[in-house]
Amino acid sequence: MRIVVIEGAGPNDARLRRVFEHRRHIFVDRLGWNALDRPDGLERDALDGPEAVYILVVDANGDLRGSARLLPTTGPHLFSTALAAFPGPDYAAAADVWEWSRHAPGHPNWSPDINQIARFTLHLGVCEVALRRGVRALVALTETRLLRHARRLGWACDPIGPVMPFTEGEAVAVRNPVDSAVLARLRRATGMTHDVLNVQASAA
Repeated sequence: MRIVVIEGAGPNDARLRRVFEHRRHIFVDRLGWNALDRPDGLERDALDGPEAVYILVVDANGDLRGSARLLPTTGPHLFSTALAAFPGPDYAAAADVWEWSRHAPGHPNWSPDINQIARFTLHLGVCEVALRRGVRALVALTETRLLRHARRLGWACDPIGPVMPFTEGEAVAVRNPVDSAVLARLRRATGMTHDVLNVQASAA
């Protein structure tokens, strides 16, 4: 599997349709986040615009296996719009601080092996893309049940706000430093030592 990066695309860009369909399967159908449901069957919001950087996991056949979204905190992002009332988070918007959201690797209908590779590849892709853009920290709203897994992979997940309940569980705002040491930890934890942004495939 490899990473494909899409940026400068509007919400109606045909390349993103499979991303929005997959996100709906994960967030609405699987996790039951009904607030994200839309009549068109796509999971997208007002932040899915040209400022967003999409990180896609694509297999050798060109099939989407996961995706995530990065947004600069100097522009509109979840913590400044939809989550503006969320207590905290304690961070300063800056050109080298970005928001990480809509992290959606794998699918319940896929094999455990495919899902694991997709999950590992997406984490590595997020880190590699951030590093290449000079990002030094990623802020995110993370479900508390996922913190242990993310830390085991190598992310710091430093809380920058209180744990808050929501309809489907509880979440906390976190800050993840980004540097070469983090990438090294991710590679050790996943056993994937190659640069996922440079993996070639026969189909895009």
